[in-house]
Amino acid sequence: MNIDYYKKINNAYNTKNARDIDTYNVKKSINIQFEKNPSVFDVVINNNKRSVVITSSTKDQTKTIISKPDESLTNGDIVKWKNINWIIIDCDPRDDIYSKGVLLKCVSSLRWVDSTGEIVESPFALTNDNITNFGVDDGKIIELPNERRNVVISANEKTDELTKKKRFIFDGRAWSITAINKLDTGLNYLTLKEDLINNATDNLELEIADYNGNVANYQLKVLNVKDVVAIEENQTLQLNVELTNNSKVIEVYEKITYSVADETIISVSPTGLVTPLKKGTSKITISFRNISQTIQINVTSSTTNNYTAQIIGDDFIKYNMTKSFTCSFKDNGIDRQEKARFWLSETDSVTPTTLATLIEQDGQVCKIKANNKKGRVILHVENSTRLAYTTKAIEIKSLL
Repeated sequence: MNIDYYKKINNAYNTKNARDIDTYNVKKSINIQFEKNPSVFDVVINNNKRSVVITSSTKDQTKTIISKPDESLTNGDIVKWKNINWIIIDCDPRDDIYSKGVLLKCVSSLRWVDSTGEIVESPFALTNDNITNFGVDDGKIIELPNERRNVVISANEKTDELTKKKRFIFDGRAWSITAINKLDTGLNYLTLKEDLINNATDNLELEIADYNGNVANYQLKVLNVKDVVAIEENQTLQLNVELTNNSKVIEVYEKITYSVADETIISVSPTGLVTPLKKGTSKITISFRNISQTIQINVTSSTTNNYTAQIIGDDFIKYNMTKSFTCSFKDNGIDRQEKARFWLSETDSVTPTTLATLIEQDGQVCKIKANNKKGRVILHVENSTRLAYTTKAIEIKSLL
């Protein structure tokens, strides 16, 4: 043994003893020969590009995969090779030199709507009945009697939420989970039983069961301002943002983000507090996941405009009758002859109403015709610069 040699290279490559040195030399040799191996392929593992060795078995559904030294493989990794997804089902680290595993060919993907309304997709492979013995090389991938399937998918935060009776659609049919095995690290084994298609809730085109009424439909609303708002230089504005999913108000577990177009005009905090920096105009974009809303902030001098608006007219209209309403605008108490814009809504000030119709508007006058149903509508008005705005509640009454 060349003691001087070991002393010379000791700790040079994070080695501490002769075994470490031998291991280092083996890794180095494998890396040199790796690219020359005809069984080396470029693949994508969990969305990351890698080069690995893939060798065939006696069955088309399985392969053996070997990593480069110091590049790990784990159970549940999804390997995309030649545009086909494969799942690693039996990974074996080899003496700290490289990882080796069994690849099982994925036949399709399970798609479902999770508890937050998001669509989740996970490639799956068919497996044999005895999930503790892969037995794939023995041709034991089977279809169970009574239209059942055993499948294996990657274990992760989303798939770990799956429970019995969760439904899927593939192969033109619906399936329901009857058993789950999570004992193998990185993998979840599911037993599926054929179920009935529910045309009211299942989306056959997307192959997602229980889709209708459960998939997320997020909407953002800024409750306390319109799409254009004016604030003075010495004021601040707290944006009151409401998030709904399928028209239901929900708690925000993820951050709503705010971005400013011109940061020299205004700043906005992570909680939506707007602070003017100087006079001017800038836009704020409010975002949540893939939806957003933009509002315009006009920063004005603290000694200028003090707009007010007033709507003049009766507080009621009887069925099928028409009444006129007039508005006035003032700036610091001085009348402003500006063109008005009127519109009607339900009492929530957002939803269009069917109780009355705005049949005419001209200058600062509008005409409203009541329909034949009791209720209350809100008449809105704003000036041409949108700096003056007010509302008036109007009752729709019967003729008696």
